[in-house]
Amino acid sequence: MSTYDPTRTYTAAVIGAGSGGLTLAIGLAGFDHEVVLIEAAKVGGDCTNVGCVPSKALLHAASSGVEDPLAFARAKAQDLNETEAEEMDEHDQIHLVRGWARLTGRSEPHVVEVTAADGSVSEVRADNVIICAGSAPVSFPIDGLDPDMLVTNENVFELSSIPGRIVLIGGGAISLEMATAFCDMGSEVDIIELNDRLIGNDDPLVSETIQAALEARGIGVHTGTSIERFDGRTAHLEDGNTIGDVDKVLLAVGRKARFGDLGLDAAGVETSERGIVADTWGATSVDKIWAVGDVTGNTLTTHGANSIGRRTVRAIALPLPRIGSPRVRANAVYSRPQIASVGVSMDELNAMSPAGRRRYEIPIADIDRGYTDDVEHGVAMVDVERFTGKILRAAIVGPAAAEIIGIFTMAIDHDIGLRKMFGMVHPYPSYAQLVGRLADDFARDSYPVMHKEWLQMMRGRLTDRFRS
Repeated sequence: MSTYDPTRTYTAAVIGAGSGGLTLAIGLAGFDHEVVLIEAAKVGGDCTNVGCVPSKALLHAASSGVEDPLAFARAKAQDLNETEAEEMDEHDQIHLVRGWARLTGRSEPHVVEVTAADGSVSEVRADNVIICAGSAPVSFPIDGLDPDMLVTNENVFELSSIPGRIVLIGGGAISLEMATAFCDMGSEVDIIELNDRLIGNDDPLVSETIQAALEARGIGVHTGTSIERFDGRTAHLEDGNTIGDVDKVLLAVGRKARFGDLGLDAAGVETSERGIVADTWGATSVDKIWAVGDVTGNTLTTHGANSIGRRTVRAIALPLPRIGSPRVRANAVYSRPQIASVGVSMDELNAMSPAGRRRYEIPIADIDRGYTDDVEHGVAMVDVERFTGKILRAAIVGPAAAEIIGIFTMAIDHDIGLRKMFGMVHPYPSYAQLVGRLADDFARDSYPVMHKEWLQMMRGRLTDRFRS
């Protein structure tokens, strides 16, 4: 409902109606708590309006031959936004308030000041304040670039026509997905990445495979360089190369927490360069002020915000000890081919003793579904502990990677190693047979020499223990 009582104290005031905010409002309402949900812009936040939903709709439309893919993506986002806004407006226990929120520093209960579009100011009183303010794209000036040529994820879907050539700055998820979509729509596409490889936080083999796949489609990939300046529609790169006839430049080099004027200092909420400092339950430095999602810098994904949001709901609604770690969260990039990974970070993996672990790799072309589908660029890889087959990290580049990674996610969550997965039956022919092939390779290596594998595993564990 869109009305609330400013004299009443609610269970929670949720600032931001994005993925994290909606999870929290709906979750707390499900436990029979009344919540005030405060949003100055569109319900659904970045994910619904300028992120996950329109980008995946664009990818689908671009590859399916839809006549106007950009209009299709906008329509999908608008339809979902209207549906979510209507659900919040009609919810009996969620009070949707439109305006900009600011912490006042007054507590017991906490008081949030809300400024509406017409300038009127009201107050919301709540036992808990949950900040889900999201993030914004990082931006920087580019010498000589016409401002009308520059877009970010926040306005790229508003383009009225498909650019003849688009340059994507950044080699992360947004660039790879938009490179795929615009290439499908007929644009000439170039990606510029300052680091020496794309998707630099993932495995080097992932970077190598996706770059080869993109280049095979005619996408220009320029790594280890940046744009020095623009001269009209020509981009001059630091490495001396040029890209001519550029129509649009998409800036996608990262995101930053959206603080705005939230009054964090007045409330005493601790922040860092990444965002609001919050633990895995969403708790901040101030009692009963919580922060979830992009605004913390702990996660920049919708499913990450949802995951922590559920834990925050539990912490507020249920009188239970705050014990247990968050579930493992996979990452996915919906380029073509897709990229997905789960497990420890590459830095954590590389810090482990090589003696106690093994790596297995399967080119997707080597399984029968890869053969039938003419998959040229695809690979699955897994790093495991020796003897047990405990999965440390898994990554896939190929069709359905975002779906298959769920098998490894569940395995890590429930401590199911390749030893237990050996013999698991997968439909034939399916991409999931990659999992079976990796388990087969592990069994072939370890079963005949289990005593040696056990010794190597223990050596690795001892080495890691002494290092730490």
